[in-house]
Amino acid sequence: MMSQYQNVSKNQAVRRGSMAPRRKRAPKDEQEFGLAGSGYIICSECKSVFFDKSWHHMMDEDKHFSAEKDKKIKFAVCPACEMLKTKTYEGEIIISLKSQVQPSSRAQVEGSPNFKNYILGAIKNSDEMAKERDPMDRVLWTEDNGNEIKVYTSENQLAVIIGKKLDSAFPGGKLKIEHSHGEDLIRVFWDR
Repeated sequence: MMSQYQNVSKNQAVRRGSMAPRRKRAPKDEQEFGLAGSGYIICSECKSVFFDKSWHHMMDEDKHFSAEKDKKIKFAVCPACEMLKTKTYEGEIIISLKSQVQPSSRAQVEGSPNFKNYILGAIKNSDEMAKERDPMDRVLWTEDNGNEIKVYTSENQLAVIIGKKLDSAFPGGKLKIEHSHGEDLIRVFWDR
């Protein structure tokens, strides 16, 4: 059985259907990660380093970074910093604080004037945890409009994680997640 496949080229195997064609990379993958090069790219804004086809934390903290003589070092702006400059985002969280006093076990926290600070603290903690895992996952900016807070993230799944974290940390809210059909954009609504 093995002998019939030994003299078959890859193109012929794909045409016959005995081998699946290679998945084409999405244009976004090429834009975000670029081609693998032999040098390093350092973000001029956040000091993240690009090598081995992905972005890593600062050079001081990274054990894999070594300034070898044959490696070229270039400076550019990473995709997350570029998103911040151009005000583009993949995740949006809209937090509506209609009534802060709800009968629950957390009435003291919810009734306090610092309730919004607790929510912003939970968002900040999620942002720090995401940045620790991957320097490109981050909260880009936050808009505070009184009873409504809008949070914009560089990754759509980070918005979902923050929304679920708020929903579990402050019970009694209503979480709604909307996926966009044509884009990678996700909107998370949390009403309190």
